Amino acid sequence: MATSTEVNKDIDEPLLAPSDIPTPQLSSFGSKHETNGELERILSDTSVPFVKRFKHATWVEFKLLFYLAAPAVIVYLLNNVMSMSTQIFSGQLGNLELAAASLGNTGIQVFAYGLMY
Repeated sequence: MATSTEVNKDIDEPLLAPSDIPTPQLSSFGSKHETNGELERILSDTSVPFVKRFKHATWVEFKLLFYLAAPAVIVYLLNNVMSMSTQIFSGQLGNLELAAASLGNTGIQVFAYGLMY
């Protein structure tokens, strides 16, 4: 039977050795999503005038944020176009249908945006 010191020794040892732990590979994300310190390098270079550094840093940041913001902007525009086309079609049917479509679209949009928060 094992003594209490042997049991405590086994509890304190890690399950995996440090060499067994897989390291994540960041290169699989692609070069357009990685900055590699480019923004920090641009902003810390004091030999370049501030305005030029600011323009270059803004462009680098814009490229990074474009891949995040572009899908949201497209969905927002499509949502507005669908709402507008529904109201145009309902307006051809009559006033009551137009009012119902307008209230329905507003209610659905408020509900959807409420779920996103």
